[in-house]
Amino acid sequence: EHVIEDMDGKIEMILDGGQVGIGVESTIVDVSGPVPTLLRPGAVTLEMLRETLGQVEVDPAILGPVKGDVKPKAPGMKYRHYAPKADMVLVEGAMEDVVDYINREAAKAMGAGKRVGIICTRSQEETVAHNLFAVLRDFDDRQVDCIFSESFSEDQLGQAIMNRLCKAAGYHIVKCGGPSEE
Repeated sequence: EHVIEDMDGKIEMILDGGQVGIGVESTIVDVSGPVPTLLRPGAVTLEMLRETLGQVEVDPAILGPVKGDVKPKAPGMKYRHYAPKADMVLVEGAMEDVVDYINREAAKAMGAGKRVGIICTRSQEETVAHNLFAVLRDFDDRQVDCIFSESFSEDQLGQAIMNRLCKAAGYHIVKCGGPSEE
C-alpha cells in the first residue's frame, strides 16, 4: 500500500511479497572499489560487514546531507526519502534532556494549535525498525503538523534507524543538554 502510494505511475509494476520482517530498507554496499563502502545501513550492520569483509568504509552520505552536485550512489541517499509531510525534528542528548525538550516543544506547538506527533520509545531497535515507516505514515494520516523524535544509538541496527530518521527530518537535529541547546 505504501509503495503504491509513493511509486504509482512511476514504475510499471509492483509485486506484493507481503510484509517484510525488518521494516527498514536493505543494506547497500558498494564493492566496485578496493575497499567495500557502506552506502545505506540496514539490518546487515556495519559491524557485521566488518566481521565478514574486514575494512569497510562508510559513504559520507550516511553521515549528513549530500551536496547538490553529488550524484547519489544508491536509492534514498540524496533526498528526504520516505519523509513525512509534517516538519520533523530529531532530538539528541541524554534521555532526560530529550524528554524535557520534546515535552516543552510539543506543549508550545499544541498551544499554538498544531497537531503533534512524538516518537519516543523503550522498545528494542528491531521493533523500532520494523514499525518506523508505519509510524511516519500514521502521522501523515493523522495530519500532524510537526513531529519530534528521540535519537537512537548509532551502533548495530540503530545506524539504519538514525539514517532514516535523519533523512526524514531533513537533517533538522537539535542537540539538547549541556551549556546551551542548539
